[in-house]
Amino acid sequence: MRKGRNIALFLIAALLIVSCRPQADLSRDFPEAETWGETFDIFWKKMSTNYPFWSLDYGEGRDWDRVYDEYKGKFEELGIVFDEERSAEEQRANTLTAGRYLFDITKDLSDGHYALMIDDSAENNIQLVPSTYRNMKELGYDDDQIFRFFSDFDGRHAALYDRYWDHSKEDTAHIMEYSFGLPSTGSGTATASGALASEYGFGEMQYVNIAESDGVDELHLVLGKSRDGIVYFSFSAFGIYEYMADADDSGAENEVSAIVNSFISLVAEPDTTGVIIDLRGNLGGRVAEMSVLWTALMPSDVDSIRIGETRRKASENRTDYSAWTPFWIKRCTLLEYGTFSKDVPIAVILNENSVSCAEMSTFTLMALRDNYGYDVRLFGTHSCGGTGTLHDASEQLFNAGITSVSPYITLMYTPYLQTRYLDGRSYEGMGIPVDEVVSFDAEAFERGDDRRLEAALSWLSV
Repeated sequence: MRKGRNIALFLIAALLIVSCRPQADLSRDFPEAETWGETFDIFWKKMSTNYPFWSLDYGEGRDWDRVYDEYKGKFEELGIVFDEERSAEEQRANTLTAGRYLFDITKDLSDGHYALMIDDSAENNIQLVPSTYRNMKELGYDDDQIFRFFSDFDGRHAALYDRYWDHSKEDTAHIMEYSFGLPSTGSGTATASGALASEYGFGEMQYVNIAESDGVDELHLVLGKSRDGIVYFSFSAFGIYEYMADADDSGAENEVSAIVNSFISLVAEPDTTGVIIDLRGNLGGRVAEMSVLWTALMPSDVDSIRIGETRRKASENRTDYSAWTPFWIKRCTLLEYGTFSKDVPIAVILNENSVSCAEMSTFTLMALRDNYGYDVRLFGTHSCGGTGTLHDASEQLFNAGITSVSPYITLMYTPYLQTRYLDGRSYEGMGIPVDEVVSFDAEAFERGDDRRLEAALSWLSV
């Protein structure tokens, strides 16, 4: 492999308002808000300019003006955001009222990445996430319960929400533990001992468990090949770049680069009969890392795969967008790849927590099916519906992307690009539907009965 700076260069390359309402201000030179009325003004303006999905929400952006008219007076009545003369109970009630207003304003947004965090400097922390709202509504919770979930920071894991959190346990770390019986800490090679491992002949499997720490993101990977030639690969996020670069710089494999290179080799072996790409709970990451992984599955005679189109806000006007631009996954030329046979079927497993690059990766595999004749089938349930692309925090984009309202809305997390699939369909806020829906049973899953993985394995074993 070549030097890490080459991988770095490759990854970089791959990447009606009335007078009483506030006007758009792209200078970003907003004064620090002291009252909820001022906070709402800035929030409303920044949403108006930065939010990229007005084409999908609030009557294609027209009704955002009505939001201002409806809520401006309500926020002004709340007064100062943090008033030292209030009791702790009064302060919490004040913040909760503001939070509930913002909850009602944002809960139905299509943006699958969207998150709004409120902190009034008095241990009142509220986190509003529309995609989680959708999940919990599907599970039968009402708005009052869901807002309590968002606003009760210390009690979020209370019994009331067990069903929701059991569902979100379906991720790489728990698949390793429950489905394959692999260690939940450390990294290495171990004999899989779960029921599926026994039934389908997965013997030794490579695994990585990296815990979150200062400067290090949590990361889990698992790779194995069954006695019948089925390659299984699951990873919790697109967070492999640093490890691949370190391996290049040092000239020696590390725990992550070893699994990535093994995956690249295994899928190209002549006796490979099927591949499972398990994206359950995968939270995304760097878009360019998709090229490193999915080049292993690309036809040998193509240099890039078109997987969809993107566009961004073109001005402060809510629905003024740039033209749709092709979204390509380019062949990675920095690693050694074999030749993958398009006759080998590929199973993709999704859940409602598969988001961002996990969904764009699904677009990639769908494009291999729709444009190149690959046999690709999706299992599980629809993905999150967060296909927008985030920008680098160091890049100054005046009418798009992540922002905040100092000092009390500490984060407004939203992409700067819309993404749609090749057929022109947007899956934002809906998720990518699967070909074979397999319901999730939390108790069965924790017993090692992984029904979604079982369905994928059974299809590949026919």
